[in-house]
Amino acid sequence: MKIILKQNMEKIGQVGDVVEVSDGFARNFLIPQGKAISYTKGNFKEIEYLKKKELAKKEKALNEAKDLAEKLDNISLEIKVKAGEEGKLFGSVTSKDIVEALLKEHEIELDKKKLNLKESLKKLGVHIVPVNLYKDVTPQIKVNLISDSASEQETEEIKEK
Repeated sequence: MKIILKQNMEKIGQVGDVVEVSDGFARNFLIPQGKAISYTKGNFKEIEYLKKKELAKKEKALNEAKDLAEKLDNISLEIKVKAGEEGKLFGSVTSKDIVEALLKEHEIELDKKKLNLKESLKKLGVHIVPVNLYKDVTPQIKVNLISDSASEQETEEIKEK
C-alpha cells in the first residue's frame, strides 16, 4: 500500500515521503496513529504544504541559533568557587552551574544539555565550553573559575598557567 508519511519514521522515511509498506502495517498502525495517510493527489498536495511549513520552521530555528551564537561567542563567565591549594576545586562546576551563571549574569536562558561539557570542571582558570545550539552552530563560552577566598594576585598566577 502506498502511503505518505506525516512524521519522520526511523527506517521508513521522512515527512512527506511516499513509501510502499505492507497493507496491515499501514491500516493497523500508521494511519490510525496519525503517522501517515493513504496516497492520493489531494493528500500529496497537503503534505507538500506541511513540508514547506516544516522547512520555514527549521530556517527560523537556525536563524535564532545563529543570533544566540553571536551573543555567546562574546561572553566570558566568571564563577567564584571554593578551591584548595594548586587550584583544585572543592567539588566541581557542572553544566547546571554554568547555565545558572549565564542566566544570572547575562539573562540568557539555555538548556544544560546543549553544553558540550565532557566532564565537570575541577580546576581554577579559564575553560572553553562548546555549546551545541543547532546543527553546525556551536559557539564557545569562556568560563573563568576563580577562587572566592584567593587574593587577586593568586588568581592572576593561576590564569597565567
